[in-house]
Amino acid sequence: MTEPMYFNALAALPETRRTAALDIRGLGYGPRRLVTEAQNAQRQDAEAKSRQVEYWCVFDVEAPEPHHGLNDAIQMARDNGIHIAVSNPCFELWLILHYAEHSRWLDTSEARSKRRRLDGSEGQGLDTREYMQRRDTASRRALRLAEMHERDGTGFPDGNPSSSVHRIVQAIESPDHETTDANPAQ
Repeated sequence: MTEPMYFNALAALPETRRTAALDIRGLGYGPRRLVTEAQNAQRQDAEAKSRQVEYWCVFDVEAPEPHHGLNDAIQMARDNGIHIAVSNPCFELWLILHYAEHSRWLDTSEARSKRRRLDGSEGQGLDTREYMQRRDTASRRALRLAEMHERDGTGFPDGNPSSSVHRIVQAIESPDHETTDANPAQ
């Protein structure tokens, strides 16, 4: 899976190691299960009360058919103080944004193919060094997509393409950040 490769590379950066410790769990779960796992981790983490701990769920909308229970998962996360980073249609869009602008609708299969064409990878492999060097560019492109959807009134989860993964990257890189989940696509 590309998500753990990406976040493990981010966690390994010297600047990240100075500000954050990442514990990646729940690989391959759907949105509701991810949020439930994050809730369980919150309850079990007694240290969370004595230090700054944030819980994040990173998941896909999927296209052409969104995940069942997507909106329920988002509401559960909000109700429990769990942050979310959602990509529409999938995480590969976030990876595409490291290499190119992309502003037209695409489905999950198309996103995966385009990502592989752009980065020259096969399967789910990533040249994480290249991605880490391009994450600021991807963040700027993701913000432009969010602005585009705001202008045209495309509400979540219909804002395809979109990704709010830049929010978790910012949170990891800037420990004193301010995070809001008013619009999960931003």
